This record gives sequence, C-alpha cells and structure tokens, in this order.
Amino acid sequence: MSLSSPQDRSTSSLLSFPPSTSRASSVASGDGAGDADAAAAALVPYGWDADWATAFAPYAAEGLVPGRVVRVDRGQCDVVTPHGLVRADTAFVTPHDPLRVICTGDWAAVEPHGTPRYVRTCLDRRTAFVRSTSSKRSEGQILAANVDHAIVAVSLAVELDLGRIERFLALAWESAA
Repeated sequence: MSLSSPQDRSTSSLLSFPPSTSRASSVASGDGAGDADAAAAALVPYGWDADWATAFAPYAAEGLVPGRVVRVDRGQCDVVTPHGLVRADTAFVTPHDPLRVICTGDWAAVEPHGTPRYVRTCLDRRTAFVRSTSSKRSEGQILAANVDHAIVAVSLAVELDLGRIERFLALAWESAA
C-alpha cells in the first residue's frame, strides 16, 4: 500500500523528507498566509493537497499543526508534520467505534508544542482499508486510511492461493483506493 499522493509517485520512504519541489510551492495559495502555506507545502509529498488544506482550515485557526500519521502503537502515534516527525498521544481521539480509531494514513490536527503532544482530531477519511476482525463479532478493523493506490503482490516461490488473492483484491476494491 502506498501513502503517497497520485501527483507524487516518487516518494520512496514515508519517514524521509524529500527536497522541496516547485509542485510543493504551487500548493501555497499566495494569499499572504505565508508561513502556514509554506509549512503545509512540506506535506505535499505525503499527499497534502488543496482539499486537505480546506478541511484543515478550522484547525489551523486554532493554532494546530497538520500531520500525516505514519505509525500507531498503544495509544501513541508518529506523525509527519511540516516541522518533522513528532510523537503524539491519541487520548483525545480514541473512540469506542473500532472503525474510527486513528490509523496509518490519517490526517491529523496536532498540538504544535508540549510534552506530550496530543492529536486533537482527525480529518475525515477519503478511503479506508478495513478487514473483519478475528473475533466472533461482526466488526471491522481499520488497517490504513487515505490510500490512493493499492498493489497486490504475492510470492511466486510457492503455489498461488487464488482464494487469498481474491480476498486481497476484494479488500482493495472495497477501500476505494
């Protein structure tokens, strides 16, 4: 699964910051917002676009920083922000619905300072990879969010399991990636 945007397929690593490009500069609106637009332009290689900027605008007015979640584990997450990778607590965005928990690929509004920093909210998802849980209940488990492209790859070293490939294809299709 790729977390890069359809406009930038050259991003090789989620944790490295590619050099700024003219495409990143074009996201800045040039309306005098200056620092906020320049900082958000650093997120373009991670999928930031005008639609995400519009959805984030109310949170920017509160002084929060946009970021892309790249790892989640035990109530903490790593978030790529315009200022680098930060570790943030998810206590404020932990719902009872397992499909609404924060996951890799989510866009979040993060506190700019503090120890610990907190994710204050997540933006609405465009796409989501959801699988059924291993429990007997009929609820899903979110695997990744806001993925634009999905690739199904299997080893050719063993006999192909067509049922497994079919499940992967169905998962990718249902995600809307």
